[in-house]
Amino acid sequence: MRSEETVRQRFGRLIANAARATGRYDLDGHGGKAALARAAGLSESTMGRVLRGEAMPDPRFFEPLAKAVDVNAIDLLIAAEILSPESLSAPAQSRATGVGSRSITLDEAADALGIQTAVGRELFTAAVERLQRTERTERATADDDGGAAAHA
Repeated sequence: MRSEETVRQRFGRLIANAARATGRYDLDGHGGKAALARAAGLSESTMGRVLRGEAMPDPRFFEPLAKAVDVNAIDLLIAAEILSPESLSAPAQSRATGVGSRSITLDEAADALGIQTAVGRELFTAAVERLQRTERTERATADDDGGAAAHA
């Protein structure tokens, strides 16, 4: 992954690679993009912009799009760095009360979820890490606001 790659570009690249890997979508030939757009419930123009890394689909299309290219939606969102692995790693109950099982590694989580392929593990790890970064940023922002939003 290149550091200058935007989330939109990364998402588009991941979708394009996964679509090609299915063998059902010839994205360089005639009709492949249209077929993928239909399978995901998107317009052809939106699908083109997504594949070029110019746009992100509305979140309600993440799951249908992931299904159309035979990848797990969570794995896709983690690999695209839309979600971070940290936000998926510990249940809210355990964080709030301190009660629960020990923390597990990403490899243990992938094993428990049945994620066995190298691509699946890479997507899973990237998504979890992105979720963790987002959570840290949002907590820092809330702390900086002094809880003003809660008092409004």
